[in-house]
This record gives sequence, structure tokens and C-alpha cells, in this order.
Amino acid sequence: MSRIFLNKNAENSYPAQYAARNHSITLVDSAQEVPDEKNCVYIADEQNTFVHRCPATKIYRCCDYYVTDISEGCPFDCSYCILQAYLNHEYIKVYSGFETVRNEIINMPKDRFFRLGTGELTDSLALDHIFNFSGYITEIINASENILFEFKTKSANVSNLLNCRPKNIMVSWSLNPQEIMEKEEHGTAKIKDRLNAAKECAAVGFGIGFHFDPLIYYDNFEKGYAEIVKQMVESVPESSVKYISVSTFRFMPELLDIVRQKFDRSLLLESEYVKSLDGKMRYFKTRRVYMLDFFVKEIRKYWKDAFVYFCMEHDTVWKKIMGYDPGEREEFETHFPCAKNFVK
Repeated sequence: MSRIFLNKNAENSYPAQYAARNHSITLVDSAQEVPDEKNCVYIADEQNTFVHRCPATKIYRCCDYYVTDISEGCPFDCSYCILQAYLNHEYIKVYSGFETVRNEIINMPKDRFFRLGTGELTDSLALDHIFNFSGYITEIINASENILFEFKTKSANVSNLLNCRPKNIMVSWSLNPQEIMEKEEHGTAKIKDRLNAAKECAAVGFGIGFHFDPLIYYDNFEKGYAEIVKQMVESVPESSVKYISVSTFRFMPELLDIVRQKFDRSLLLESEYVKSLDGKMRYFKTRRVYMLDFFVKEIRKYWKDAFVYFCMEHDTVWKKIMGYDPGEREEFETHFPCAKNFVK
């Protein structure tokens, strides 16, 4: 059960007003009064640049995704999560400035297509039952004609979303084999529940996405990923799928020490890594190519046309597996079918 703390200066904000309908809230003067724990949520009276371009990785191919940072932190505790090394707090911070979010989205350029989402610094739907992020955001997005908004989640928390119009909205699930979920994705929804939620959303017209990021190597890699791909294709029709992203485990060097301290039985500790061209640690290239090639071939056994792309991979890997180089950000984006359908 989440404990909610509210900065006194944000009492009239949308997230505070909505949360107060069904949850008790503790007023505080600052974040210093909030216990630094994952089950604590702090509604902060802080300014931010909420809508911005997703940071690119030097050397590796990146798409032109945009993110909306309305909160940071996550109630889940995945062993591989970069937030462990990136954020300086365990509690979940929710920004009160939703009107600023609205204005920034409304003022995005109208002469091009944008993929926009909330899943960079948080799980998009994990707290949706408390704050109804989905209801607030979809009302804004559906008034636009050049934005596809994506909710990324490891939850099955879609009840509010199912009351929204699916016009310009897609919902995406991060997936891994059951054994990876059990050992590495602590507190998340079971795989069957995520896929059932995907089925529900597809049935009412939402676009669907899947993110296999990160692929994690382990002894039963081929069997595990073949099984999860089969479960995925049985959950929703290919026609509902906007895209599928895939990438192997990569991390800032300091993350591995955190994993050793918190998750000493993690499968992440059983592999060898090398520092790559962008300073992050990755599997050796031969292993990455093997994993990605295996995964793409599994997808193609069932879905011939679903758009599959690599997140933060080298152009040589693209050429070897996909047969082409997607190019830098703007060019990369033109390969997405949803972007091709946009007409100025």
C-alpha cells in the first residue's frame, strides 16, 4: 500500500486532488519529511522541463522518441533497472505541475509526427489507480493529430485506461520469460496478467507495443525467449501491434555493484561484460548478435510484418541481422509504420 505525502504548496494540483478521492494524504513542508522508501509517494511542488527528447547514446543507433517526465521512481524493484544508479532517492516523486505538462504537449510543433511516452523514469501505469495519469494525458493527446502517446508498463493496471478513448494512444508491456520475471523483476505483474491486460486493451482499440529490453542471457535463453514470444503472439493480433523493441542488457558500470549488494543471486552476475563505445557495459558483441538474431527469427516465425527495432545498437549489428542501417535519429524514425502514416 502506497503512503502519499503532499507538499503543502501543491494542495490544489491535479494529482493531489485526484489522489485525495480515495487515499489518505500527509501534508509536508519538503521532501526531507518523506521516508526514503519505495512504498512512499511524494507529490512535489517543483518545476521541470516535462517534455523532451529521449537522450541518445553516442555511437549507437537511437530513434527519435520523446518523453514526458511527470514522475520519477518506481514501486517495482527490477534488478537491472538503471534508476538504481540514476536517482538519488527511493521514494516516488510525482510532479504537481500537470498544467505545465498540458501546455508543453499542446505547444509541440504541428508539422511533424511525434512518438511520446512516460516510461523513461517511471512505470507509466503502476500508480494509475491513484493518480489517473492515463485519463489526464489521453484527453490532451486525443485533441492532437500528430502525436502517438505510449504508456509503458510492467503492471496490469489498465482499469482507468479502458475508460479512455484509444484514438492516439498505445499501451506497451515490457516482457521477459517467466523465470526472468521471477528472479529479476520484483513486485511486477505476472507475465500472464500483463498479456491478459494487453489483450483487453487491444480488444477495445488501443495500439499495442512490446519491449524486450533487456534481453538477459542465461542457460535456458533460447527456450525461455521462444516461449515468451509464443505467449505474446497468442495474446493479441499482429494488426494491433505498433512496434516491438529489443535490446540486450546494458548498464552504467556502477550498477553492477548495486546489483551485488541487493540481488546477490541475480542472473546478471553470471555473465561477463565489456565496456562499450559509449562507456556502458554490454555483453560481448558476438553474444549480442546471437541473442538479437535468435529473437528476431522467433518473432518472424509468427509475425512477418510487425515492426521490430533495436534500441541503442551499433549500425553493424543492424546490417548483419536486419540487412540495413536505420540511420541517425530523424532518419531512424521514418522506418516506423506509424510515422509513415502521418500526413502533414
